Amino acid sequence: MREVSSGVTEAARKRRIPRWAWWTSGVGGAVVIGVVLFALFFDWNLLRGPIAAEASRVSHRPVRIDGDLKVHPLSWTPSASVRRVFVGNPAWTHGGRLAEIGELDISIRLLPLLTGHVDLPLLGLRQADISLVRDAGGRENWRVDPNNRTPLKLPPIEHFVMPDGRVRLVDLKRNMILTGQVQTRETNVGTGAHPAGAFELVGEGTINSDRFTLHLTGGPLINVRRDRPYAFDADLHAGATHIVAHGVLPKPFDFGQVDTALTVSGDNFANLADMTDLALPETPPYSLTGRFIRDGKVYHFRDVTGRVGESDVEGRFMVNDTTGRPDLKADLRSRRLNYKDLGSLVGAPPPSARITPLQIAEAAKLKAENRILPDATLNVGRVRKMDARLNYSAEAVTAPDNLPLRQVKLTLTLDHGVMSFDPISFIMPKGELSGKIRVDARGATPRSDIDLRVIHVHLEDFFKKPDQAPLNGAFEARAVLHGVGDSVHKAAATADGTVTVVVPRGTIRQAFAELMGVNVANGLGLLFSKDQRDTGVRCAVADFHAVHGVLRAKTFVIDTDVVAAVGQGDINLGDETLNLTIQGHPKKFRLFHIHTPISVTGHLKSPKFGLKPGNAPLQLAAAAALGVALGPVAVVLPFVDAGLNHDADCVALVSQAQQKGAPVSPATTTPAKKK
Repeated sequence: MREVSSGVTEAARKRRIPRWAWWTSGVGGAVVIGVVLFALFFDWNLLRGPIAAEASRVSHRPVRIDGDLKVHPLSWTPSASVRRVFVGNPAWTHGGRLAEIGELDISIRLLPLLTGHVDLPLLGLRQADISLVRDAGGRENWRVDPNNRTPLKLPPIEHFVMPDGRVRLVDLKRNMILTGQVQTRETNVGTGAHPAGAFELVGEGTINSDRFTLHLTGGPLINVRRDRPYAFDADLHAGATHIVAHGVLPKPFDFGQVDTALTVSGDNFANLADMTDLALPETPPYSLTGRFIRDGKVYHFRDVTGRVGESDVEGRFMVNDTTGRPDLKADLRSRRLNYKDLGSLVGAPPPSARITPLQIAEAAKLKAENRILPDATLNVGRVRKMDARLNYSAEAVTAPDNLPLRQVKLTLTLDHGVMSFDPISFIMPKGELSGKIRVDARGATPRSDIDLRVIHVHLEDFFKKPDQAPLNGAFEARAVLHGVGDSVHKAAATADGTVTVVVPRGTIRQAFAELMGVNVANGLGLLFSKDQRDTGVRCAVADFHAVHGVLRAKTFVIDTDVVAAVGQGDINLGDETLNLTIQGHPKKFRLFHIHTPISVTGHLKSPKFGLKPGNAPLQLAAAAALGVALGPVAVVLPFVDAGLNHDADCVALVSQAQQKGAPVSPATTTPAKKK
């Protein structure tokens, strides 16, 4: 028995826990109990100062905690609540505050945090007043590093609360001021013990004095996971602009990754400039639908279809903003373009009832002054901020019968403040208007250069019935002009250069040729008898030199088989007035020829034709005197022209026009035949 007892005692002694283990367990337990007691009873308000000081150091801006700080660390989702938080602005903003929050509630998942991921079951901002600032250089007061340009990326948030939030954004880079109220709520839409909650964010306010509203809805935040796409719908109104999106955030809530079906509509495409920071063109009312994809600082708008004005549009856009300077690439086409929609590209008011008050005022001014060239100014600030390349083509064009436009092709390039249309092509049934336009907006005042050519365009195509046209034959022309100003009108009013028009050969209704020579009896006789006979046009050359917006005729000759006419005068591009005279000289004997020039006055938009007072009264007086002395037959003598004029030297005239840049082609040297 003693041996057995001795064995048991020895075994028990071997199984006995070492004394150091007891001490370790006791100390560890005491630490745990101490931590628990500390967490339960510690006054966390004692740490408000150190926490605010550390936050100020890290964020480089003043941070204060003026209210109670409560922490609940004993959980797999530790949480904290703090009242009356003040966050100031960084030093470069020269004072002010970024945010004042009445109560901030936040919780975080502990296990993902241990692996380097932040998941927030709760983020609450109550009575929040937030003021966001972006300066002209792009620095943002809500970033720790103001030069950081990466897209906003938030951790997954399962419950976001922001009742009665106020937000103000002053964006000097985009010349935009936004103020509004923000509300968030989660509406129970499920059933059972754990109903799902649909997320909803509603904002309203003003953007550059225009009212805006934002309605954003998404799936239940409770289901948000970092590896699952988050679906959302957005509906935004900003003035006349309306944006509707149905898409997903592939990685919640990384706003640098977006994939959505997008519809954008409004009165003027240029109004999107404030929201996109892009120099977009003036347009009539538009509506475009496509797929919008954001990948960091690269934006795609693909499979675009819609309308701009009365023209259909399809194609794609891409903007690369990785360098901080937006670079736009676009390929667009129209199956049918309405010619009226082209005017908006140069600032002309669109022909639509849905134009803006500014466009209405512009249209009224042009009408009152009987002008064509618009005064709308080029926004040089926006033009300098971005680069672009746009390719556009129209397969067909809707235009009136007197404008034989069939197709349009152009390439617009914007490179560090220099905008150019090169090439630009307006295709006619025969021939085309082509060339290039360059606007240098790098200086204080834009400087414009145009070099346009009319190549082998036929006169008869400008009439409703070309086979019955009173004018036939190809004409060539070239305009080389340089002007200064921030609008088409100002550039034209200061233009220097040359404009040359040539008709090497052709035909004209003989009645009109006779009247051009003021051959009253023969011309009116042919006209009233509806005589359709033609006479040849040996050549027509008009050469104008522009000096500070005034085109003065240096050479103006129209030589037909029956009449040779010489013109003179000028065209003022500033007020768009005409002051031309054409003196016709018959080549054959003509009875009742009035020795007085034809006048062309009025405006480019509505020219007026008449007989210039001068020699005609003298002729009438001479007729009256001779009638008394010699009898009734002598009355007609002052109106008789012996027809002693000779043909103009067309070869020399055309050669001179060619030397000045008129694109006269060999095909135009033979007479045009009527269809």
